[in-house]
Amino acid sequence: MIFHPLTGLCISGKLEPLKLGPCSNSEGWEYTAQKVLSVKGRNSTCLQAEGEGKEAKLGNECSVWEIVSDSKLHLSSKINNASDVCLDVDSNNNIVTNACKCLSGDKTCDPASQWFKLVDSTRKST
Repeated sequence: MIFHPLTGLCISGKLEPLKLGPCSNSEGWEYTAQKVLSVKGRNSTCLQAEGEGKEAKLGNECSVWEIVSDSKLHLSSKINNASDVCLDVDSNNNIVTNACKCLSGDKTCDPASQWFKLVDSTRKST
């Protein structure tokens, strides 16, 4: 599962736009050796970063997601092989990508909306 510690919710891969919801209702995700996040059991359906300030989407053009920061809680992807964006949550619990927060050592910023944890689960896939 992809857990969001700030809210205690998980990313659901069932509907678009991607949203946070109860972890008991979220689908399983796989993080592959190629650093792709894909929905478990749905062939070639993976998480795509569309651009800064845009909703993350499911599709078959997989983005590469790096686990970055000292906390290991930021999931970052390159857009057009140039700028880095991180998974984030907007005010409606939609999953979006924004410029990564707090990676430069600025102690006054709050990165919690961008913290996601890949959690192994023994729960049966839905």
